[in-house]
Amino acid sequence: MLIRTAGQGRTGAPFYRAALCVCCILAALLLVFSSAAAETAPSWEERMAAAREKYNEKTVNVYVRGKGWNRSGKINVCFYRVGKKYIAVCIRESLQITDEAEMEAVLEVMAKHEYYSEEVYGSISFLKAQWIAHNLAYGMATGTEEQQALAGMIVGKGSREIIRHAKELDLTPVSEIPEEQLSVYEFVEYLYCENE
Repeated sequence: MLIRTAGQGRTGAPFYRAALCVCCILAALLLVFSSAAAETAPSWEERMAAAREKYNEKTVNVYVRGKGWNRSGKINVCFYRVGKKYIAVCIRESLQITDEAEMEAVLEVMAKHEYYSEEVYGSISFLKAQWIAHNLAYGMATGTEEQQALAGMIVGKGSREIIRHAKELDLTPVSEIPEEQLSVYEFVEYLYCENE
C-alpha cells in the first residue's frame, strides 16, 4: 500500500508535515507502551528463533507470477511485474503477521529468492518498516471514527479505500517510493528496527 499525502504542490506540504507529525507521535507512544511490556518479554534472539521455526522455506511460498501460484496454508509472497517499469512484491497474508520477528523471518525467506536485491528493494529492516507502517495504517482505517479520520488525513483516501488496498502488502523498489513516504518508512525503521 502506498501512503500518499492529501493535496499537491504548495498545499501538499502542510498536510504532509501534519501527517508526519501525527505518525511520529503515534509511533513514539506505541514504542513507549511496548517498552514497558518488553521487560518481561523474551529476548530478540529468542523471538527470532521462534519466528524462524514458524516461518521458513516450508511455510512461506515465494514465487513469480506466471511461474508459480498461491498455496493454501502458507504465507504467499509473489514477485510480479508492474507494466514494463519494475517488479513489485506482494505479501498476501501480511495482516495475519503483527510480530516484528515473524515479519523478519518471512522477509528472510523472501530475500533468498533470485528476484530479490537489497539495492532495489532496500534492507530487510527497511522492508519490515514498510510492513509495520502498512499494518498500522490498516489498524487505523478499521478503528474508531477518529482513527479512520486520521488515517484518511494521512493517506489522503477514505477508510474503505484504505482497507481495500491494505489487505495485501505491496513492496515496490525504493526508487519508486515517493520521498515523503520514504521519510515515514525511515522513521518507523528507526523506531522499531534499529534497537532490536
